[in-house]
Amino acid sequence: MNRDGNAHNLRLVSAKGRTTGDAGTPFDALAFVQSLSSSLELGTVLARLQEHLHAQVHHSGWFFILQESDETWSGGDEDRHRIEYGMSANGETMGSLILMRGRRFTDDEQQLIEALLGLAAPALANALRFKRLNENLETDELTGLGNRRAFEKQGAQWLADCRRQDRPMSVLAIDLDHFKQINDEYGHSVGDDILRLVAQTLRSTTRESDLCVRMGGEEFLAVLPGADLSRAMECAERIRLALASLRAGATAGDESTLQSNGSVKVTASIGVAGIGPNATLQSAYQAADEALYAAKRAGRNRVLAGN
Repeated sequence: MNRDGNAHNLRLVSAKGRTTGDAGTPFDALAFVQSLSSSLELGTVLARLQEHLHAQVHHSGWFFILQESDETWSGGDEDRHRIEYGMSANGETMGSLILMRGRRFTDDEQQLIEALLGLAAPALANALRFKRLNENLETDELTGLGNRRAFEKQGAQWLADCRRQDRPMSVLAIDLDHFKQINDEYGHSVGDDILRLVAQTLRSTTRESDLCVRMGGEEFLAVLPGADLSRAMECAERIRLALASLRAGATAGDESTLQSNGSVKVTASIGVAGIGPNATLQSAYQAADEALYAAKRAGRNRVLAGN
């Protein structure tokens, strides 16, 4: 909010040589741009931007809110006076940067901030494009869930976080029962619609903090940070019951969109494994997968815990 009120729309500016901000700290525009451009990780670029801004205007805290998802990065402490800049590059809106401190930002400081953010815009835009590319590489195209890459990357990050915080974590391996028969009888278009329904069900029966993944075919995973084996079993049973209640409407050879009150019944077998102090993500997945196939052998449409 400009002067604690209105949002700025930034345009790219250029600067050469050195200048000096209100704080009296010499500023090297080339070094500034090089510092931000040396990384494609959005969080790193934002952190470096804040270091440079703090050297000039000594703000106490900041937020950056991504326009497309409301994802937020922040640092420092909140304070009474805020100034907000709506950031864009080449006509593309990126997000909003909010700076805070105990006293108002002067006109000179605001002009300096605008100049710095204009210089930072290309680096931020590149980092945002890199973030989107990675997210696309980690998304299953059919269902919109994560894919195997997301499981390996995000799951490993969450496992490290849980280990640091001494929190439990569990993995669910979920496989649809007799799915090949559905594809053979009703066609792959109906099968794809069922997979989308299953993905919607997984989202609705897990927490936002959980990672739901389609590993391939009719096999899904759910990674549950903070959930011990008991809570993971409860979640798995909730998923199993929700899937068993699905009825997809189709007749043999039907290519139409599925209906919730139709004739195709969906069930799933689910294996559950907690991740112990010495277990890896892959070993937990293997344990959950073994429990899944034990559930298949025991009659399908059930939940079993791994060893």
